[in-house]
Amino acid sequence: MNHVPDAALDAIDDFGEGLLTGTPSAFAVRLRSDLRLRVRPRDDGTARCRYETAHTRAPPTLRGRGSFVTTVVDGIDDRFREWGVEPPESYAYVETVDGRHHYEGALRVP
Repeated sequence: MNHVPDAALDAIDDFGEGLLTGTPSAFAVRLRSDLRLRVRPRDDGTARCRYETAHTRAPPTLRGRGSFVTTVVDGIDDRFREWGVEPPESYAYVETVDGRHHYEGALRVP
């Protein structure tokens, strides 16, 4: 069963196609009511990958939020790998802004 919304898969595919043409674009997509993904390419061969969660707790890593979130994040990481993008080992908590916990990691792009 795929827990990654089609809109997220399409956004990753657009990002991957942009990598092939040298014009990757930033994107933001809602994964579920309490989880969003934002990706912004950088000039150093990486892209910032940030998840934003609305939850009462903020564990040290995103996958610490539980098995369902882990399933979604694993699906997204797998799709990135299909495009030759290497996701980080984990997405670490960095801050809370307006009640949303931010978890970030650097994607290595081809």
